[in-house]
Amino acid sequence: MAVDTKHSFARGDVVSRKYEIENHLGGGIFGNTFLARHIASGKHLAIKFLDEEVIGRDGAGDKLQEIVARVKAIKHPGLIRLGEINEHGDTRYITLEYFKSQSLRQLIDEYNASGQAFTLQEACQIIIQVLQALAVAHDSGLVHRMLKPENVLVQTTQSGPGGSKLVRKVKVTGLGMADLLDPSELVDRYEDTSDNRYLAPEMSGFGAAGTAQADIYSVGVILYELLCGQTPRGTFLSPTQLRDDLPEHVDNLIELALSPNPEDRYPSATDMVRDIQRSFQLEMQSGGSQTSFRNVLLGLGLTVGALVAIGGWYMVSDKPDPLEEAWKRDQQIRKEVEAQNPLPTEAEVRAMLQLNPDMVYVPGGTYLKGRLNQEDPAVASTAEPLTEVVEVPAFFIDRFEYPNRRDQEPVGRIGWADAEAACAEAGKRLCTENEWEKACKGPGNLVYTYGDTWDPSFCGASADAPYTLGSRKDCLSGYGVYGMSGGLREWTATSPPNKEHRKVVKGGLRGNAERGTRCAFSVDVDKEFSEGILGFRCCKDVGDAAGD
Repeated sequence: MAVDTKHSFARGDVVSRKYEIENHLGGGIFGNTFLARHIASGKHLAIKFLDEEVIGRDGAGDKLQEIVARVKAIKHPGLIRLGEINEHGDTRYITLEYFKSQSLRQLIDEYNASGQAFTLQEACQIIIQVLQALAVAHDSGLVHRMLKPENVLVQTTQSGPGGSKLVRKVKVTGLGMADLLDPSELVDRYEDTSDNRYLAPEMSGFGAAGTAQADIYSVGVILYELLCGQTPRGTFLSPTQLRDDLPEHVDNLIELALSPNPEDRYPSATDMVRDIQRSFQLEMQSGGSQTSFRNVLLGLGLTVGALVAIGGWYMVSDKPDPLEEAWKRDQQIRKEVEAQNPLPTEAEVRAMLQLNPDMVYVPGGTYLKGRLNQEDPAVASTAEPLTEVVEVPAFFIDRFEYPNRRDQEPVGRIGWADAEAACAEAGKRLCTENEWEKACKGPGNLVYTYGDTWDPSFCGASADAPYTLGSRKDCLSGYGVYGMSGGLREWTATSPPNKEHRKVVKGGLRGNAERGTRCAFSVDVDKEFSEGILGFRCCKDVGDAAGD
């Protein structure tokens, strides 16, 4: 790739009387980038000097101002922040956040040189963070269009005993820069480089403005390269044909992301994140993979801060991961409970739902009540009862929170007696604690309705934020019940031992959402208590519904 050599600086050079150059960070299509120190504050930043032959002079200033303003308006920890636009001599430059890191290209080259392959969890940790950053950019109307490993910055930190565990924080850079160039200029700059292998087919001539699906294609190429050590070209082999330690779900992810037709790819970056999470959750439940997916799921949809809190991503360790061992115990128990409780046929479910169209049928049988072994003590208090197998008769439960009508707002600030009376008036009753928790955990006995890892994108980040019933389409348990890991807190009919004046409350977001929206989490409160985010839903015995 041609690199701008016209504007170079030496250590100690001063730019615009306020930035002192320290060293050269790299060069690319747009020019050279340097590490600099703000003389007045002592803070470090990056300065990208723009090649005028690339961006032009006439009208380019206004366009540059517009693009930088749009990028600066997007706030996300996974995107490099932009600073000011200024000039030094006859050269324009942009200041950027300095993120002490290496490019993903450098990391890939290091792995290739040492003959090391990225594990599935390493690759997913990086890709998920890239997708999360892109999702925010796409929601703001910006498409990267030039995404490649050089635009992905990776910061690696060590944690755990002896630094044996590595955590990687990722930021995407270069957002908006493609909009500075004329399409014909981009074609000329790309045709003699290997960068075009990351371009979606519809972007080969840069005539199109680009959509979210163009970036998703680029992410698919990067994911393939991380797992296979090469980029896909022509009719390429699937990842599982090149590596026998990968699950078949990876082939499906790659196939969707790299579909030649944009309409056949994931509709959004968030959809790709969710598909990764759901695919690996299914793999975990089936127990059919040779790869450890517990570490994969720990990171999907979480911030790096949360990753650090749970011990990070494991690359190399001679000792068994205690969380991995705990997850294996849970998987064994889950399999035993699943074997005890075959799911009803579709015909049986349809027949039951005809009895109560506004409710969900939950078959009788056992479920795993309480805190699972795998749950992080920093999130799930060890004071909570550890999981046990509990029998629950078949029942119906409201599909939504009260008033159980799609598109209406849930009703809060209701005392326990009023909730009980409202259910009785509808010919129902308040759910027991066990019924509520079983409906929340679903047939897979998950930590949250949607999986084992907290992800506010499924059920929202706060019950205080207004929402309508059914609007959070992904906030759905395995039995088809909405809002149990992110809606209002809900009354149950259950009293703690020797405390008849108090009732168990389940679900909702209050204080610590990661902890409080787990299906197992509960508190008990006085029956007379009420608050804005405290509501309820009703249940019904199957015998009552059938008229027995």
